[in-house]
Amino acid sequence: MTRLLSPDNTDVLLLGFARRFATYKRATLLFQDTERLERLLNDPERPMAMIFAGKAHPRDLPGQQLIHTIHEYSLRPEFEGRIVLLEGYDLALARKLVTGVDIWINTPEHPLEASGTSGEKASINGVLNLSVLDGWWAKGYNGENGWSITPHDPHLDLEFRNREEGRELMDILEHEVVPLYFDRDGHGFSEGWIKRSKASMKSLIPQYNAQRMVMDYVMKYYGPANLQYQSLSAEEGAPATALASWKKRVNSVWPKVTIRRLDDEREFILAGDTLPIEVAVQLDGLKPEDVVVECLLGKEDENGNFVTQAHFPLQAHGESAADHTLEAGEVLFRIDLSPALPGLQHYKIRVCPYHTLLSHPFETGCMVWL
Repeated sequence: MTRLLSPDNTDVLLLGFARRFATYKRATLLFQDTERLERLLNDPERPMAMIFAGKAHPRDLPGQQLIHTIHEYSLRPEFEGRIVLLEGYDLALARKLVTGVDIWINTPEHPLEASGTSGEKASINGVLNLSVLDGWWAKGYNGENGWSITPHDPHLDLEFRNREEGRELMDILEHEVVPLYFDRDGHGFSEGWIKRSKASMKSLIPQYNAQRMVMDYVMKYYGPANLQYQSLSAEEGAPATALASWKKRVNSVWPKVTIRRLDDEREFILAGDTLPIEVAVQLDGLKPEDVVVECLLGKEDENGNFVTQAHFPLQAHGESAADHTLEAGEVLFRIDLSPALPGLQHYKIRVCPYHTLLSHPFETGCMVWL
């Protein structure tokens, strides 16, 4: 059989998959339907090839098995010259791949992808991404700069997820990627493909590059850290000494800090009404200004996780032990909460230490939830 990848065959749609071979990256997702894959790769009018490269950790036997499986597929007569596994994966080879293929495939098991920097490098070079909406692609994809595979619920059976997401991958390849790439319309190239490639570079290069990364560090971390250093080192370090003393005091009493609800909880309120919330916080000698009591308003996502949408501070209203609702050392905090939106909403209440000189609100590592 004539090999598809040769100096004489330059007009080939090249798919690239090159990265660390960890099982959650699902390098073999493309092989969920081998008969369909064989039909697509062997289309004489629209030639296509898949290039794999990568390494597995020496102790990652399942990852090494993925490489072995792909190697076996590449040796099949129906895939010869159409599925290629390159050896010796290193920076030099990666550079050639992220600049030489047409589509960058990334198929991680959601939500396990940390970032996906190989796809970022490919996009800088005009390569289009076809990826599961996980890692960086969940933020980078805008509908016009590549293609996306919708991840299924992580609680579903993995075999079912692989089958369905593998089918969607093949659908996108067959019905969107391949037709667009070979839509020449009398030209020597696909105008639609060039348009999408430019849209990819225009939208992704400003966001995913080293210059932006360094400036983020400068503006968000190094700059504030320098200002914090100047604040703490003023007056021969007096602020730093005061902050250290305050932290010591907070840490010594925090195990005794508690919070309890005083008002009657409501199942619902009418539109335009407020929700009064009153809590008693046992400070055990701390002052009300040493803490911040917050009501977090938000919603639950499809996995039942609380997603914060707004923060509302509760105000201190005295610490008199004569009040029959308060015990010795307790302080009353309250708020009349006015939700901005109707419908089902969720809220949580917490108390944590507060000092104007803290570098981060949660720097002390202390917090109590109601």
